[in-house]
Amino acid sequence: TQLNQITQQNASSSEELAATAEEMSGQAAQLQEVMSFFKVTGAAMSTSRAPIGVKASPALFPNPKAKVTLKKAPPSEANFVKF
Repeated sequence: TQLNQITQQNASSSEELAATAEEMSGQAAQLQEVMSFFKVTGAAMSTSRAPIGVKASPALFPNPKAKVTLKKAPPSEANFVKF
């Protein structure tokens, strides 16, 4: 019946999601292990997150007075190597 098919599909989806969550958890642990290699000196090291609802601090220079105009460099083939 249709109810049995939907139940089986839901069970299958649930198993897939559980497997994906387990795999992602393992990958997160590996990433954390790799990132522990890098040390930042002069800054507080914390793995905790900011509380929800904390607003970002305002920009240091909210109204810059100097405007910068960038010009596009002409294309150059000097940096390319032909194989």
